[in-house]
Amino acid sequence: MTDRSRVDASRLEGVRLSPDGSRLILLLRDEMGQKVSLSLPTSSLNEVLSALPRPPETGTVHEVDSWNIGLAGNGNGVILTLNTPEGVAMSFNVKPWQVQGMATVATYGTTRETARRSIH
Repeated sequence: MTDRSRVDASRLEGVRLSPDGSRLILLLRDEMGQKVSLSLPTSSLNEVLSALPRPPETGTVHEVDSWNIGLAGNGNGVILTLNTPEGVAMSFNVKPWQVQGMATVATYGTTRETARRSIH
């Protein structure tokens, strides 16, 4: 096997467990069609899986530890970033009127009544 620090796999050929069960072996094909084997300790699999993007489960609610708002690079709207206590950050491109609506709901507690004023 050649000495490489990065392999861009084009296809997963198979997955095997080492005979002693201590390693997960991924059999891959790189962009050149060469067979490549990647061996990971099974003790690191939870860390690998937690790095994968997952769609949120319906009804899942996350705590927000901190947030920030900055101008969007294209000049259309602002970027709202919410940070969880676990260090996960999610950013959204929102319009100023949407932020104003959130502030109004947070202040008055409802979207069903017409507020006498909005927070800007």
